[in-house]
Amino acid sequence: MSSKKSLNRPSFPVRVVITAGMPNGNKPLHIGHVGAIFLWADAYARYMRDNIGDKNVIFVSGTDGFGSVAEEKYRKLKENGEYTGSLSDYVKGYHEIQKATLKKYDISLNLFAASCFGKSYEHHERMSAFFFDSMLKSGYMEKNDTEQFYDSEADMVLNGRQVEGKCPIDGCKSEVGYADECSLGHQYSPSELIDPISVLTKKTPQMKLVSNYYLKLEAFREDIKAWCDELEKEGKSRKFMIRDMRDFLQPPMLFISETAKDELDKITDGLPEHAYMHDERNKRVQLKFKSVELRDKACAVLKANAIRYRSNKTLAPFRISGNAKWGVPLPKTPDGATEGLTFYVWPESLWAPISFTDTYLNGEGKRRGEGSDWRDWWCKKDAKVVQFIGEDNVFFYCLAQTGMFLAAQGQNYGIEPRDGKLNLSYVVANKHLLVGSVKASSSGANKAPTADSLLDYYTVEQLRMHFLGQGIGQTTANFRSKVFSPDEFEKSGDPVLLQGNVLTNIFNRIVRSVFYSLQQYFDGKLPDKDVSEEVLGEAIEALEKYENYINKYEFNNVVSVVDGYFRAANQRWAEKSRNADEDRRAELITDTIHVIKTGVLMLHALVSEGAELVADYMNAKDKLFDWKSADKTFKEICPDVKSFKFLEPKTDFFKKHESQL
Repeated sequence: MSSKKSLNRPSFPVRVVITAGMPNGNKPLHIGHVGAIFLWADAYARYMRDNIGDKNVIFVSGTDGFGSVAEEKYRKLKENGEYTGSLSDYVKGYHEIQKATLKKYDISLNLFAASCFGKSYEHHERMSAFFFDSMLKSGYMEKNDTEQFYDSEADMVLNGRQVEGKCPIDGCKSEVGYADECSLGHQYSPSELIDPISVLTKKTPQMKLVSNYYLKLEAFREDIKAWCDELEKEGKSRKFMIRDMRDFLQPPMLFISETAKDELDKITDGLPEHAYMHDERNKRVQLKFKSVELRDKACAVLKANAIRYRSNKTLAPFRISGNAKWGVPLPKTPDGATEGLTFYVWPESLWAPISFTDTYLNGEGKRRGEGSDWRDWWCKKDAKVVQFIGEDNVFFYCLAQTGMFLAAQGQNYGIEPRDGKLNLSYVVANKHLLVGSVKASSSGANKAPTADSLLDYYTVEQLRMHFLGQGIGQTTANFRSKVFSPDEFEKSGDPVLLQGNVLTNIFNRIVRSVFYSLQQYFDGKLPDKDVSEEVLGEAIEALEKYENYINKYEFNNVVSVVDGYFRAANQRWAEKSRNADEDRRAELITDTIHVIKTGVLMLHALVSEGAELVADYMNAKDKLFDWKSADKTFKEICPDVKSFKFLEPKTDFFKKHESQL
């Protein structure tokens, strides 16, 4: 018997690419990598596969091997005699460690590649050339001479983590500023960094004019505004993410303390054209400019007159190339302008997922016809790209990437999806996971537990439910564990087990009750009954809530829906199973089988292994994991199944960790 009310379902793209932010190639994965990014991307990928089919979903990520982060850590290890291999070997070692961790957490990546070695590097080098040529041809990228840090003692231009100082962005609370970005992702010109120090020699570096290619990011200001409006109208993107994007759409400004006002007034006529305003509330002077170029000229004047200033977030030229030896070389040009230059790590890491898609389609995921080319996934209006990142990287994925993708479209660019043009991706930014009251990090003073270390105390499914149950789409979440803070929870339960208990306790109990009752009262045979209208209606309501939340990437609410649905079913069983006669017991079992059927479908994206085990015991295999049949009953989906497998006493489909027994 089918439900009288059909399930109100969302629409879906023909195919989708899902990416998870790339971890640096100098460390194992900590809880922030797995709990705040990879698990979320994985759950969404599994949900999409259950909707549009495995062949129409590609889930990729990889180790971000290039850049000063890995290079600088490697240099220190070599210097101290702690590592003897090559830089490539060093990154490969961590790549394998990261890959193994993701496998332990049942992350269903189609490909976890690396940007700096192997087949994926070959595809990445070609993709890098494609982007360079496309952006250069469009006219939105040009070569400029800009001041970069130079360590005369080390005789080298310094990039990224090779320089440390204080972030010049007004109101920034980052721990440290690097050459052209701080630990919170704020961007600025190297000349703006406050109190810079070379990490190589501990000396103050000089400034040296260096030629590099830059994207005219400010040219896309109005287009990015329109994209923000589009995302806001759709209502699925994080509000804080759109707010952060809009912060960068302000005109270029400088802020000078009113204590320096008299000195400023003496040189005002020597500044480029600007608007002057005295901000009495914050006790400072604001200077607003029509372009970043004019603001940079003003910075030089202020610095020459020893007047300190702060700048604001704005769209500035985005560096595409760099001078580091460890990087993807720029393609050669007839005039030799690219000789000796490599790609700056951030832009090449943004198109790396496209390189990985291309790698997969030319390797393990090889296919013919439609869907065989990377453009079928990234450049078709009926396709979609969803990218999961941490909040620190909003500037890069939401602003820099948007500008690059628009520039790569050519002069006839636009934000709307069009066949043959790069689609703008839908970015899912999550807030931080905190350890104590500080951001989880493997490089800061507050070391986060590694993802592997948690598996000594919790099962994968317990951890998946816990991390997916955190509301980091809206606010930061604090990782609090009885294992790591036993005194804090001496008289209470472990917060990490809260979401998983609905599986290890309640859902296990529901499934066992049905199986044991069938074996005890019905010789293992399924009753020939119809699901009640009440239970059909409850399932429809839960499924619609689930899909509404998962398509807004609100997995904490998805977990809450599952929790409430199972608790209600458990209570109904407890109430109706007491003193039930054979007929009522048959009705209750039929209703509860519908709950289990609905439950494993919802759980399949979250904790697939246990869900698949339940389906296997129901002799349904993978038939229960198709959302097109979500509102059908078990009898309609599996008409030939008349009995379930025999269930031994005390069998658990979702187990507790051995340390909890």
